[in-house]
Amino acid sequence: MKVAFFGTSDRSIPILESLKKNFELVLCVTKDDVKVGRHQKLKEVFVKAWSKKNRVNYLTISSMNVGMTEKIILALKSQNVEIGIVADFSYIIPEVIINALKYKLVNIHFSLLPKYRGASPVQFAILNGDKSTGITFYIVDKGLDTGDIIFQKEFAIDESENSGELYKRLFNEAATELPRVINDYTNGIVKPKKQNGDEATYTYSKTKPKTTFILKKDALIDWKESVEKISRTIKAFNPWSIAWTNLKEFKNVRTKKLLNILEYTLRTEKDKDLKVKIYDSVLENGELKIMEIQVEGGKKMGWEDFLNGFFEKKTEN
Repeated sequence: MKVAFFGTSDRSIPILESLKKNFELVLCVTKDDVKVGRHQKLKEVFVKAWSKKNRVNYLTISSMNVGMTEKIILALKSQNVEIGIVADFSYIIPEVIINALKYKLVNIHFSLLPKYRGASPVQFAILNGDKSTGITFYIVDKGLDTGDIIFQKEFAIDESENSGELYKRLFNEAATELPRVINDYTNGIVKPKKQNGDEATYTYSKTKPKTTFILKKDALIDWKESVEKISRTIKAFNPWSIAWTNLKEFKNVRTKKLLNILEYTLRTEKDKDLKVKIYDSVLENGELKIMEIQVEGGKKMGWEDFLNGFFEKKTEN
């Protein structure tokens, strides 16, 4: 069966390898090169680089306007594509593309739909302290993750996992299930089931509720929350966009003992305006321990180095 893949990120490696091994992968549709770093140099998205290395035809896009839609349909038809697989793709795909394929498009979504429709299901599962999550294969329609389901599988969430680690595990699981699911679907062995829209939840941004994508502002730590919630925030936003705060906020910390931060004072007024990124932490006996931290403009460091570099022990008058 001739297959096309729609996706962008390096997390797609297992999916691409599974498609290459089990089907005839003839086309990848992905993003244009992106600007990265201080000097805004162009960098190929991973799916494009993988396609070139594995000699698979690819098409890069910057939007889903009418002209680009026509190019995609032409590419699909020229390669005689029968089904498309979608994973971690950044665009809403028009119905005209969906209907151009015999078996339409199947999206791999990383939650148990209809729970957590949208672009950030794994982050929300961690933020909300869920004990489990899953993968859902469904037929793409014009709605946001509303299509008929052809397969679901549940997985436990390890409390130590951050979103990057959990995504990696779920992508690997999806790649393992992919050949059987697609073959069962195209051979009529499984019948698609409609979702219960009344049970739907969405991953809307806290700071921009009209989008389901994670934004940098969403990762701002609220020190008034419990240590458990702060710990989940740090895990949910790793590897992107990384939980952060402002040094001046530390004087208002009211969580359980943030490693005795209240016993220290900032060395200079200037330091108070620096932003701090927190990459990793652990919970021990109800206390939050920061393991890796980075002050704006500096390098990653451990907690003790952070204290020694920016704080001084309070002295009694």
